[in-house]
Amino acid sequence: MSETPMGGDRHDPGSPDSRDWFAPPLDQPADMDITYTGPPPQPPSIPIPGTLRPVGDLRVWPAPSEEENTLTVPFPAVPGTRVELPAHYRRPSLPASPPPPARKQMSRGRRRVLLGSGAFLSVAAAIAFPAWFAFGVYQYGRPPDHIHTVQLGKAATWQHVSWQVSAARIPDPSPGAKPDPTRQWMKITVTRTALDAEGAIRHYAPEVELTDKAGRTWVAQVLNDATPFETAENKIGTPYRIDLMGVVPPSVADQIAVLLRPSISRDVPGESGDASMKEAVTTEERDDQVLRFTR
Repeated sequence: MSETPMGGDRHDPGSPDSRDWFAPPLDQPADMDITYTGPPPQPPSIPIPGTLRPVGDLRVWPAPSEEENTLTVPFPAVPGTRVELPAHYRRPSLPASPPPPARKQMSRGRRRVLLGSGAFLSVAAAIAFPAWFAFGVYQYGRPPDHIHTVQLGKAATWQHVSWQVSAARIPDPSPGAKPDPTRQWMKITVTRTALDAEGAIRHYAPEVELTDKAGRTWVAQVLNDATPFETAENKIGTPYRIDLMGVVPPSVADQIAVLLRPSISRDVPGESGDASMKEAVTTEERDDQVLRFTR
């Protein structure tokens, strides 16, 4: 008897020991059905101590009490157990809104007109707004004048200063000048008097113009100003004279009026330049008071 390569014994093909390990026994019929048709095996039942609860959402904070149910899963509704609220507790149902009417199609010509009008209004607003803003700034810096009418030769008091004005015709002051029928020279005399210490620190020169009934104005040039430049030299109750000269048409020379705008600047003794600039910016006084001396 020969040996197998693995060291085992070789059997004859016809002997019972030469068959496969999984081959049925020789005494088992060939047509026998060996398929298992019984119930599937069940795992062994292992008892678990305690009672299982259904898993649900748990409230973390605030901590629930021991007697309170911690489940937040709602109970399923039971058919046929819904209770309707009384009529006076029910919210009245709103009536259904009617569908919107069909939108009409705009014609092309009307659409072009509307687009053109919108563009024109946009351009007009872009131009008008800067002009309106600039006019507001100008009006704030130069508000409308408040006119106080005074008769020529009479005195008028404003901001602790007394003012008196006179006007008279004079010949052409140029040496050897020939008479000009289109020009009439006028001499304006302004007298100012400080009434108290506040009036003494308001010693700056006023603005003076000549005007007629039609509202036309002419410039008056200062020839001489006797008002002291220093506040300490401006004595209270002492009149100081200011001489001016102007040219107007001869037809209005006897109807001319003098516009005098007092200065709002104040020269406080011992005040620093920074304090003076701050006062000029923060003061509520405006340069809008005008004394009109007329005949």
